[in-house]
This record gives sequence, structure tokens and C-alpha cells, in this order.
Amino acid sequence: MGDRRFLLVAVAALAVAATAAAGVFRYLRVAEARARVPMAPLVVAARDLPEGHRLVAADLRVAEVPRGTRPETGFAHRDSVLGRVTRVAVFSGEALVTGRLAPLGASAGLEVKITPGKRAMAVKIDEVAGVSGLIQPNSRVDVLVTLREEGNSDQQRAKLFMANMRVLAVGTQLERGPDGRPVDATTVALEVSPAEAEQLAVAANQGKIQLVLRGYGDPDTVRTAGASAQAMLRRLAVPVEPAPPPPPRPRAAMRPAPTAAAMVLPATPLAAPPAPAAPPAAPRRDSAVVQVYRRTALTQQKVARPDGTRPDSTPRP
Repeated sequence: MGDRRFLLVAVAALAVAATAAAGVFRYLRVAEARARVPMAPLVVAARDLPEGHRLVAADLRVAEVPRGTRPETGFAHRDSVLGRVTRVAVFSGEALVTGRLAPLGASAGLEVKITPGKRAMAVKIDEVAGVSGLIQPNSRVDVLVTLREEGNSDQQRAKLFMANMRVLAVGTQLERGPDGRPVDATTVALEVSPAEAEQLAVAANQGKIQLVLRGYGDPDTVRTAGASAQAMLRRLAVPVEPAPPPPPRPRAAMRPAPTAAAMVLPATPLAAPPAPAAPPAAPRRDSAVVQVYRRTALTQQKVARPDGTRPDSTPRP
């Protein structure tokens, strides 16, 4: 009798445990279903893709992403993007959306890199103007032009007139030099607006263009007044220091002012100026004088005149 009761209690306990376990399992299934995020397929890049690259099957894979995070312009099948061309560089795992791809039928050329509303304009530069080959596609540069001043062909002025310009491509083309030999000319394609293209054409034809490479993440635009040869010479001129002032002279001792009585002078007649001395008589040409020393006495002896007379000698002490 006791064994039967024990068996009934055990069976009832097992039934209650099974019912509770089934209820918990059903509850967990419902909670998991409610917590499960709906997924959706999305075509992503299977490897790093450069800009201007035509997509093939090896470049793509399909990933499952939450439906709420799937881009609206994304693609669910690889066939939808096969043969399209990338407008920008796409890294591995990134979604291939419409904004990263060129329009249908576009070729893998420079036109896929141009921002809508912009133009690509090629300018010819030399190696020095191109920062010795350091300018690469997607670099940011400032355009510097050197022109001759109006009215003075001997003076030149340099001015930055375009800032933060995007470089689309850098290449070389074969041209003839002054001696007729073929040379490689470096060309840079800049992304410009139509108005900027007109200004750049005038600058390229009238002067010399140089590109100034900007640092990464430097969007600031600097306003400059330009530079000329005269301004540089004035800036390099050494200023002349003024000469030191002369030392002050010592002041003379102050004398007392003369009185009125002392200022009255006696009226004295003015002395007559001395008469000018008579000029010495010119010696006679009909005689000559000879000085003769006799002991301590000096005598002058005149030579006889042409008429034969003999003048007397004149003794001198």
C-alpha cells in the first residue's frame, strides 16, 4: 500500500516537472523569436578595390546584415553590380552602394572620378612645379601663378589664386623640346568648376603655373597680397642706422652785460689808411751791379754802360 502511494506521488511529480519544462521551453522559444533580428543579404567588397576599377565576381561577396542597418542603395545580388566601375576606393568588407559606383555603362576612365558639377582640366607643369613627383591622385594643392605686371614687362608678381584643389590624375605626355628632341611633360588633371577653368586657362597662357602641395586635413584658405621683386628687395634691404648726434659743446661763462656808461665810446678821429708803398724802381738796363766783398766791407760795382762811362762804386758797411 505504501509503495503504491510512493509511486503515484513520483509519477505526479514527474508530470508536473515535464509540464513546467515544456512551458519554459515554449516561453524561451517565443522570447528568442521575438529577440531575433531579421537579416538581409548585402553585397560587400571581398578585397580592397581602387577607384576606377571594373568589378568582377572575385571582388564581391554576399553578407547577412540586420535588415534595419542595410543601406537603402545597397545590392542583394552580385549580378546587380558585376561590370560596374568604382568611383572611389572601396575597402574590404565595405558595402557596395550606388554612390560608390559609376553610372551604368560608364567606362573605367577619369570621368568616373569627377564630382557632379565639376570639371577635369589638365595643366602642364615641370618636375619642380610638381613638387618633384610628390603630388599624387587625390592630393590637395594650391595653384600659384607668376605673371608680368601690367605696364612694366620687367617686373613679375606671384600670387596664390586657387586653394584646396583636388588632383584627379597625374601623367606624362610626349612633347617636343626647343631643340626638337622628344621630352616627357608632366600633366596634372585638377577638379575645377567652370569659372575656375576659365581663370586657369588665362593663367596658363599668360604666365607660369606652380602647384603647392597641402598637408592632409588642411581645409583652411589663406588670403595673400602676392609678392613682387621690388617688395622682396625692400624686405631684404638692411636698414641704415642714423649717425650718433655730436657731443654738446661746453657753454662759455656768462659775462655781465656792459652798462650804458661803458657802452659810450669817446669820439676819436679815425686814422687815415697808410699810403701804399711805391713799387721798386726797375733796374736800369744799361748797367749791371756786381757785389764785391772786401774783408768785412761790401761794395757794389756797376758795370760800364754802353756809352763807355764807369759809374762809381757805392760802399756798404
